[in-house]
Amino acid sequence: MKTIQPYRAAVTSFSSAGASIPQHQQSGFEYDSGEYILSIASSPHDASAASNTCVASALSNKSIVIYDSTSGQVTRRIEKAHDGPISQVSFFPCEYGSEGNAHQNNNKHSPLLISASQDGTVKVFDLRINSSSSAITTKMALPNEQALCVSLGYGGTLAAVGTSKARVSFLDLRYSSGTNPTGALMGSYVDAHTEEVTQVRFQSVSNASGQTKTVLATASEDGLLSVYDPSQPSEDAALLSTLNIGAPLRHIGFFGPNNEGICALTGNETMSVWHWDSAQKVSDVGGMGLRGLLSDAVGKSGFSVEGSSVEYLVGCTWANANCDQDAQQSPSDSKALHLLAGNSEGDGYLFRMDADQITPLRHLKGGHRGCIRDFCWVDNGIGGQRLVTGGEDARLCEWDLSGTSSAPSLTSNHKMGSGKVKQVKRDDASKKKGKKKKFGSPY
Repeated sequence: MKTIQPYRAAVTSFSSAGASIPQHQQSGFEYDSGEYILSIASSPHDASAASNTCVASALSNKSIVIYDSTSGQVTRRIEKAHDGPISQVSFFPCEYGSEGNAHQNNNKHSPLLISASQDGTVKVFDLRINSSSSAITTKMALPNEQALCVSLGYGGTLAAVGTSKARVSFLDLRYSSGTNPTGALMGSYVDAHTEEVTQVRFQSVSNASGQTKTVLATASEDGLLSVYDPSQPSEDAALLSTLNIGAPLRHIGFFGPNNEGICALTGNETMSVWHWDSAQKVSDVGGMGLRGLLSDAVGKSGFSVEGSSVEYLVGCTWANANCDQDAQQSPSDSKALHLLAGNSEGDGYLFRMDADQITPLRHLKGGHRGCIRDFCWVDNGIGGQRLVTGGEDARLCEWDLSGTSSAPSLTSNHKMGSGKVKQVKRDDASKKKGKKKKFGSPY
């Protein structure tokens, strides 16, 4: 395992309280007064587009900040995007809106962004328009129903929204007869879960004959993961399989050459992998002892386990991490299941998860000073990808896993510069009187 420093880091917000305290008097908790990054997403890369790839970060002050992934500069701020905490953000695919574009005077390749919030709304922001107002706003159907997650399928024409009322609702985002989409509610799956739906994910899958279709996976606090064929006319007809994970679900991800597998991360910091079509569990991946296994793997790679222990899981991803090859080489057959984990010191650890072994690949050091909340991938401009992480320390860090790129300097809100964020130990946070974590961090 190799330790790497961030290729680039952006501080999305600073603590006004911390800035007013002399450095020698700072307790180390000042970053907690800043804004957590709750969700991040990258726009899809389009080689024919004139614009660069963007990274969107949803902050705990209910705003959304858009960064240019090439320059690291802020290109857009959407202040008070919602009236409640933002649950998730996601970009539309490149092909969406190629027909019926109402803003022909703007770059048609500029991305559109969808966001879900605990205020019960789902909004679509058209970044081709110089306005902070949403192009579409859809309110969930039930009173006090929160939108906890969102995913786009069928080229962005259908959105699935998981809610606090154990429902999965669908939004119609199709262009029709030259008119813009309205985001109207089309219906809901109401029998799949009994508690909050924490994850939804559309995925294109294929069978042994090469036939492809789109499926939707939903996961909940009730410990169930269901997979549907949304093209079917009813919820019962659409249900393909139900997996009993046995613990509240926090993250799901498809994997495999044909996306035949699905991994599930829980609030108990466990991971299991399944063949979703047959509802068969492939592995418990260490069960409740997974964090110990990961920490041991880090120690066996030459690192001291003390101070380098794995405390929580961030997410899993099917990707070519480009750790051991030139960044320009990215063959699809080199993809593998990877797990990102971390600790409260801000360290991140990327592992390759094979059937018979766990291989620590990268130690992400020096970027974050608090827990990592989310991650995504961005194009590096030469045929490979870089990993982007967002954390509770208000930092957005970009990592060149291949180690072939020289790192530029730290980026603050709008310009290149120095942004200092004090380190905090999560074990000590409970000793600070009156200090509470924001929005129920799962860590």
